[in-house]
Amino acid sequence: MTAMTKSSASTPGIAGRTNYADWDRKASALVENFDEEEREEIAKEKVALGLDGKYARSQSEAEERKKSDKAADLKKRLEKYKERENQVMQTFTGLLGPVEQGKDDESKAAESQVIRITRNIVDAGKRVISIADTSGCSVKDKIVLTQDLSHLESKMAANAMMPAKKYKDDAENDVQEDKSGSNQRSIFGVIKAFISNVHNCTIIVKCKIITGTLEIHNCSNVVIRIESDATVATMQVDLSENITVQFCDAPSGKNAATLPGHKKMYWGEDKDDRIFHAGVKGMRVSLIRDDFVESEVTADYLKDGAVAVGNATPEEFQFVTSVVDGKLFTEKIERAGSTTGQNARAMTEREVKEQTALREKAAKMAIDKAEAMIKIQDKDGNEIKKKKSIETAKEDDQDGGEVEEIYTSMRKDQIDAIVSECEHNKARGNEAFVAGEYAQAVLLYSLVLDKAAELPDASNNSSGGKNLFPRDIIYSNRAACFLKLGEHEKAANDAASAMEISPSNVKACFRRGLALHAAGRYQEALPFLAKAEKLEPKNKQIKQALQFCEVRLTQEHRKRMQ
Repeated sequence: MTAMTKSSASTPGIAGRTNYADWDRKASALVENFDEEEREEIAKEKVALGLDGKYARSQSEAEERKKSDKAADLKKRLEKYKERENQVMQTFTGLLGPVEQGKDDESKAAESQVIRITRNIVDAGKRVISIADTSGCSVKDKIVLTQDLSHLESKMAANAMMPAKKYKDDAENDVQEDKSGSNQRSIFGVIKAFISNVHNCTIIVKCKIITGTLEIHNCSNVVIRIESDATVATMQVDLSENITVQFCDAPSGKNAATLPGHKKMYWGEDKDDRIFHAGVKGMRVSLIRDDFVESEVTADYLKDGAVAVGNATPEEFQFVTSVVDGKLFTEKIERAGSTTGQNARAMTEREVKEQTALREKAAKMAIDKAEAMIKIQDKDGNEIKKKKSIETAKEDDQDGGEVEEIYTSMRKDQIDAIVSECEHNKARGNEAFVAGEYAQAVLLYSLVLDKAAELPDASNNSSGGKNLFPRDIIYSNRAACFLKLGEHEKAANDAASAMEISPSNVKACFRRGLALHAAGRYQEALPFLAKAEKLEPKNKQIKQALQFCEVRLTQEHRKRMQ
């Protein structure tokens, strides 16, 4: 096989690899070890299938067995994922009483209840809170997510976020932990909160929610009160009725990044402070500051114009409620968002029009700028460059506003805000990865990619051809998460996306090879592992993976030759 052929030191190998002559002996020994292990595995599989030592009697039977094994493996991985999810989620059911006591008909209670959820009643390791399947007698009954929950703690190495020497900002950098436990730091708060099948009560949120997300489903006659110490930037409300959402001096999702001495940002002052909802009747949203209602709106999916689209029912029609020009406003979702990193954020019809107008204005300014610098000749035929001054450009601005630096379709301050948010979520994703919360890290990295997708294309801006945000690192980080979760195809795709942006990203190249190798596509994996080894020849992990791939290819070749 060509992959194992000896070559001279001066002759490059396949896919640009260096000399492999001294690997033949090691590879042969590894092949024998793998062959022995494979024979033992095959024997065990035959007994388990009741084949009494016989191989599949036909190609179709072999394919069916392969499908069965794949399905069993997928089921096992899903069970492990569910088990892991259950390990971090604390579900509180029946806190105020059974749902049947007053779900459909609110009744008067002799004495109201107040249930407080604190760290004392949260099990060790639980950092996702779910309130489900309960009903009070009226909105006077309260469930409080106390400020105490903001002190829920997860330990990690103090230098977990420090960049490595060669792979800056990569989530999978080696973490040098102090065995004594003294060199550690902590992240605090509830990761996420869910409210499901809850009725006739008030839920008060006072704690920090790390992801800034609260999800509400199948609830009725519930008041959700977000107070000043909470960090709820985004809400998703579905299939619910008579919901009241009150933001009482609640901070914006961007407020966490506000520097000391800066003015506090309240919920709604950032365009990403939003409530998404579908199939919701009579939801009232209020902005309350200093006990004064500054703005209020009522949303109802039927009154707001929900319609069936294709196979989707009116209940599935998506709306968003946010602050527009200082007032709460409910709009239809014109363009759905995505968590894959391929599409931009969800946008309303108004936002789509604004973005189109901004791009048209930016294009006009780019043309005007080009025309402002024209070539003319003097009387002797010498070329003279004439450049319109910034002052003249400001005077010519039809809107009368200040001309700001433009990157294709955005002003520089808009780009800086997006990059800042991407950096924030990237750091949170890296923290989740280091803590072993790979699914949560996938979510956070996806949010980064979604946001980064709003940035202008690097080839059309004035940034010198450089990416405005290193999306290749995020794709590579998410590929590492998918590898940990056993999602090899997704890992390979993300690594490929990273390499399209930065072909020299050695981590992306290595992870692409690992993902293909794990999927049994050894011939495809080999060039990427070889390229990674060439980019980082002293990396023992890459060398070992390349050797294993060589071994697997040799095994396949032997089977074909039999």
